Amino acid sequence: MKVHDSDYSKIQPYHFFSNRNEKTKFNWFAFELACEIHRAVPHKTKKYLSRRGYNKQTFNKSCIELAKLLQGIILKKLRNEIPYMQINYEEVEKAFPRLNDRIIDKLLNCTAKAWDNLLGVCVSCPSACISNKDAYCVMFDDKSYYSA
Repeated sequence: MKVHDSDYSKIQPYHFFSNRNEKTKFNWFAFELACEIHRAVPHKTKKYLSRRGYNKQTFNKSCIELAKLLQGIILKKLRNEIPYMQINYEEVEKAFPRLNDRIIDKLLNCTAKAWDNLLGVCVSCPSACISNKDAYCVMFDDKSYYSA
């Protein structure tokens, strides 16, 4: 899989693990979240971002980075270090650097929408990726989840 690690033309499951031990349900949740963030950003906003240096690959890489940053917030909530899960401006800004406040706010709203969409599916999903966060995720081994 290492050959594909630098290919960000599509958000792929292999972007969320580097060895078998990292094929966890928590990392699968991050993969799903990155895909959902990608879908939540409107085409018009993506066009604007492309004029600011975010081509398809760098945009995908930023969605992946944001999903990974949000894993840290989820862990804080699970450890009761924070009262509730919140998506902050800072995480969006770290994942999408060099953008103005207006576009960061827009991306923050898109991320919140993506979060809500994903949790709407998670409610009925038997995988329970957050509750069983350390469990091995067989979906990482299913080639049907990987785009050609």
